[in-house]
Amino acid sequence: PSVKWKNIDVGAGYYYITGTITEWLPLLRYAEIRQRVCDDIAVALMDCGGSLAAFVIMPDHLHLLIYLPCEGQLHKFNKLWRGRSGRHIPKILTNLAADDSLAVLAAHAKRGCQYGVWKEQVRALAMWSTPKLLAKIDYIHNNPARRGLVEHPADWPHSSYRFYESGTRTCLDVTPIEP
Repeated sequence: PSVKWKNIDVGAGYYYITGTITEWLPLLRYAEIRQRVCDDIAVALMDCGGSLAAFVIMPDHLHLLIYLPCEGQLHKFNKLWRGRSGRHIPKILTNLAADDSLAVLAAHAKRGCQYGVWKEQVRALAMWSTPKLLAKIDYIHNNPARRGLVEHPADWPHSSYRFYESGTRTCLDVTPIEP
């Protein structure tokens, strides 16, 4: 039998989070869906008193590096942003008449939900040291270039890279980690 992933809340600290759309559907390529997910992440961070250190939104998944101020917030944060976006995304897809995508999401629905937007549970890892945090920020920012979507991380508009390089505002407020 396969071992189920277990997110461990270690209390106040940084967490590296990955969320993947069901069957790796490239739903985050839609500007309206991307913005809605950003809004849902922002609301969840506010509700948990957290902050965002880095992010990238790829066509089919996202990575976040967040700070949560106290124990018990990790599950709440993940439930909030995934729950909200999991309700918003099918509504947007309905407006876009994206029936094929809706059919895939409906086939993955569980526990009384009409659609299963996010693959499995979100993956979260506690991050301890500044060198590891900075390495994770580089990993997050270089994801689009590694995937061949752009030549350089600065060319990908859906990440915190430009904020770190030039202070340019992004779809999410970023609280940088200083080296």
